Amino acid sequence: MSSHATASSRTTASLYHMIWVNYRLPFLKVILLNLVNAAVSVGIIAYINHTFISQPVFDTLSWLSLGQFSLLVLLLLVTTFLSQYALTRLGHRFVYELRTKLVKQIIDTTVPQIDHLGSARLLASLSSDIQSITVAFVRMPELVQGIILSIGVGLYLGWLSLPLLFIVMFWIVMTIWISTILVKHVYTHLTELREVNDALYQDYQSIIEGRKELALNQHRAEKLYTDDFLAHAKSYEKTVTKSDTFHLSAVNWSNIMMFASIGIVFAVANYLDIPMGVATTFSLTILFMQSPLLHAVGAYPTFQTAQVALEKIQSLELAEHQPSFATGTVAQNWQSITLNNINYRYIGSNSHSSNASDTAVNDNAQNSDNSDNSDNSDNSDNNLNPSNNILKSVNLTLRRGDVVFLIGANGSGKSTLAKIITGIFTPTTGTVQVDGQSVNSENNADFRQLFSAIFSDQHLFKQLIGYQGNKPDAALVSDWLHKLNLQEKVSVSDHKLSTDKLSQGQRKRLAMLIAVAEQKDILLLDEWAADQDPAFRRVFYQTLIPELKAMGKTLFIISHDDGYFEHADRLLLMKEGRLIELNAEERQRASKDAIAMLK
Repeated sequence: MSSHATASSRTTASLYHMIWVNYRLPFLKVILLNLVNAAVSVGIIAYINHTFISQPVFDTLSWLSLGQFSLLVLLLLVTTFLSQYALTRLGHRFVYELRTKLVKQIIDTTVPQIDHLGSARLLASLSSDIQSITVAFVRMPELVQGIILSIGVGLYLGWLSLPLLFIVMFWIVMTIWISTILVKHVYTHLTELREVNDALYQDYQSIIEGRKELALNQHRAEKLYTDDFLAHAKSYEKTVTKSDTFHLSAVNWSNIMMFASIGIVFAVANYLDIPMGVATTFSLTILFMQSPLLHAVGAYPTFQTAQVALEKIQSLELAEHQPSFATGTVAQNWQSITLNNINYRYIGSNSHSSNASDTAVNDNAQNSDNSDNSDNSDNSDNNLNPSNNILKSVNLTLRRGDVVFLIGANGSGKSTLAKIITGIFTPTTGTVQVDGQSVNSENNADFRQLFSAIFSDQHLFKQLIGYQGNKPDAALVSDWLHKLNLQEKVSVSDHKLSTDKLSQGQRKRLAMLIAVAEQKDILLLDEWAADQDPAFRRVFYQTLIPELKAMGKTLFIISHDDGYFEHADRLLLMKEGRLIELNAEERQRASKDAIAMLK
């Protein structure tokens, strides 16, 4: 079963359930500390009642009693700090592990699923969702201490006067019940707020990543700002205002009703002929409890926000968390990679299986090779038709040491094939084999380690990595820095590039340097030469390709530079999802006019 299929079958866990399941022992220790803190608090109340209220003050007040009271206050300070520190530490430990697991899950999740989710949604979870959970744990000491302290104080007050306690409890329960009704509205608006936040992150992404296009078209910029961003920002403002209004109403209601309960205490005490000393103790205790109880009520909405955030994270349906990385290779001395009857199609956005076909539309958006699929994304019934495949019965054997060129029109499926070959996409049907061994979900991660690739949307990492994760070969890096004519632009220090702020063509050369330093068996290049100037394009085909081949590299190059097809051992044509290997006569025709071959 695929990781995403497993993920989709998981039920949504509550925040409290996760804490109990994963941190039960530390949490019980925290509860014990809070019980000790509550006992000390009750002890202080009892001491005040016994020493300062129940007896004439001037007859009992002494330096000894003041000293004892000071020691109790000091003990309360220490136990309060320890209980809050333990709870805060536990909370931040939970957040740390949640954050690190989430990042590792993103790394392990298939590329199509990540494309399907989109960077805006992932960034929202990594930032605002994690932040919401962090805030909840920061406020957790207030909630836990408020609850435990209320229980402890309630037991003591019940010992003093059970009837008065029941009346006070009824008043407080009624107060909290109405507060809960108000807080439910807070939760509803927080859920809406999280959805609006996703839309805002999408707007931020469009504004930042589309900055050049917006600079050239102020009408587009105005429309994006007015119709999208302002609408979402206004929606956020209205929703958060409603949420905060209900929250403040709940807090204020609780605050005022707590003060009103003091009047209730004295009125009932007078009616039931309860001693004024007991009534006074009840009143002082209510004043003492007002702050922690109201803080607990105020902290509760943060846990509702955190629950919404946790549900958003779980809805990403990422891969199961695996602490280790797959860093081996499926076959160290492989001789051939074979694609047998490969078909690939988009089967709908609701599918998150590891076959990765759910994001062909994203591939279409990023790589125009897949434009032939764009009309199929809305009709799941039509997607079952083999004629809608992006790749159709593709058969290919890639032999060790081959230099293979691939040509094809936009939308023919070239980039999709490249991602199938590298193991980034898994075919809908058909098999990929290495020396007769099938590549499956268990060894696909290892299989991908055979490849270095430079795609059209390549991300540059400044850190250079050598063979099998070791330090890069300094001589090799220096040699290729000169071969790529970057020695005047970039330096390497401590295995890191000094800069990546270069032209697009030079950035592609940096990507080549990074790929060569990895010393992988196979190098896949997707229209790499298209960004190079004519002079360096010639260097690439006439000098770099032979040198890469001499290093033992197997090269798979997507290219339309028909003037250099002679440097390929094999020339392949992708046409409407079907792969054709050109014979000698067809290669000659393609070398004269590649465009004519694409029609």
